[in-house]
Amino acid sequence: MQYQIIIEPNAENDLQNIFTYIKENDSENKAISFIKKLQTKINSLSFMPTRCRNNLYIKDSKTKDLIFHGYTICYHIMDDKVHIVAVFRQR
Repeated sequence: MQYQIIIEPNAENDLQNIFTYIKENDSENKAISFIKKLQTKINSLSFMPTRCRNNLYIKDSKTKDLIFHGYTICYHIMDDKVHIVAVFRQR
């Protein structure tokens, strides 16, 4: 089964903020490269999204966390859709 990926507006803002931060503190090329890698990782959730750990804050087996290079991609599985709800730096 393949799941549809939906990036919610708050997560889209998170991705834009990550891009801006890397661009301002490193370079635009590195920001573009990292966001592409992050989007590839997000798209990988279209197959077997249940493989990731349960979210540490929301005690619901359908809310998961995917960790990638120090960032947490928080998502919720609903039927045949994966809703990306937040992307943030893990400390």
